[in-house]
Amino acid sequence: MATKDKSDDMRSFNLPREYYHWFSKESVWGWLFLLPTLFALGLVSVYPIFRGIYLGFTRYDGIGDPQWIGLENYARILGWTELWIVLRNTLVWAFAAVVIMALVGLGFAILLNRDFKGRSVATTLLLLPWAVPFIAIAFNWRLMYSFELGPLNGVLRMIGVSDGVPWLASSRYALFSVALAWIWRNFPFFMLTFLAAMKGIPNDLYEAARVDGSTKLDTFRHITLPFLQPIAIVVTLLMSLWSLNHFTLIYVMTGGGPGTSSMVLPVYIYRRAFHLREFGLASAIAVVMLAIMLTYGLIYLRLYREDVGGQ
Repeated sequence: MATKDKSDDMRSFNLPREYYHWFSKESVWGWLFLLPTLFALGLVSVYPIFRGIYLGFTRYDGIGDPQWIGLENYARILGWTELWIVLRNTLVWAFAAVVIMALVGLGFAILLNRDFKGRSVATTLLLLPWAVPFIAIAFNWRLMYSFELGPLNGVLRMIGVSDGVPWLASSRYALFSVALAWIWRNFPFFMLTFLAAMKGIPNDLYEAARVDGSTKLDTFRHITLPFLQPIAIVVTLLMSLWSLNHFTLIYVMTGGGPGTSSMVLPVYIYRRAFHLREFGLASAIAVVMLAIMLTYGLIYLRLYREDVGGQ
């Protein structure tokens, strides 16, 4: 008696052949093993997103029941001058700092890609900032920026340039000072990624370029940079999104002050929700922030596909 082929069952459901593997025994067991993880992910990630979107249409103080008010929260926040200042700070914080840390990381990657004595030690030392917790970085950089005890002001007094600069207490320097600490913490991510990409470039290309009389600048422009472009686009996108979401460093070092000079959206949302108990309004701001991040990510990925020929 002939056995019934599984493909016959699939054809009975009018499924295209490329989808047959979805119903194989291995695929079914794989999805069953993934279910607990998918449930946990939905509980801690997906549900809070939709809950926040819902609260953005309500008036809610965290105690009583949310009261539906429609688009009132969005009408309020879009007319705030303060919110536009915070948004400007966030964009400067996220993108200017990312550009600088990418350039610094690229410079150190080029240096470490060469053979020299002590390269392994230098690599280890340059990677240390990436291993330090954010809270430790925040307190140490606050000490460095201290007006009376900080080494930065100590050096300025020693060379006679200034009696001291209020790095974190001045609206002129606060955002720059925190961004400098953020750059120091994250440039090793770019450095390590670029260094790994450089190790994958065939040496034959450089040898052929030297035979043709190309200078080091020519080989960097026409060989190194094109090979680094795909990975640079990906890591820049990741770091931009991490920067937009980051909370700890700014909150611990300045709290968003003085005034709103170093206030960014995550800290602003936290203050609106837990200091002023305006959870509905804070949720609306968070939804605006989510829309900005999604728009930026989609545009960036679209440019990535066009530039590197992705499918």
